Amino acid sequence: MIDHFEIKVSAFTECVDFYTRVLAPLGIECKWQDEFAAGYGLASESNTRFLIEQSDAIQRVHIAFVAASEESVKAFYACGIQYGYEGHGAPGLRPEYSANYYAAYLYDPDGNNIEAVVYV
Repeated sequence: MIDHFEIKVSAFTECVDFYTRVLAPLGIECKWQDEFAAGYGLASESNTRFLIEQSDAIQRVHIAFVAASEESVKAFYACGIQYGYEGHGAPGLRPEYSANYYAAYLYDPDGNNIEAVVYV
């Protein structure tokens, strides 16, 4: 349903590091970067699906990225914690959303709530 989406970030360099690191366990890589923007997509395809752009005007968002397995959700969260990013919910089932909703949450350097989720 969505071809791509973009968010504005103020801590651009720090956000590039964050997304490049924590999205890797989900099979998502940085496809291109210049001094003001970066584009990410699935490692298995050439398309850019998620973009970040340097901006002074930001609005916090919640983004949920699809994970392939519980193990990749755990790897996403562990990677974030390893690099010193703030956790916002350790890996686990979230029955308040659905009986099979398995997710973990991290804050990016701008305070955006970034999630990895798989339905088990």
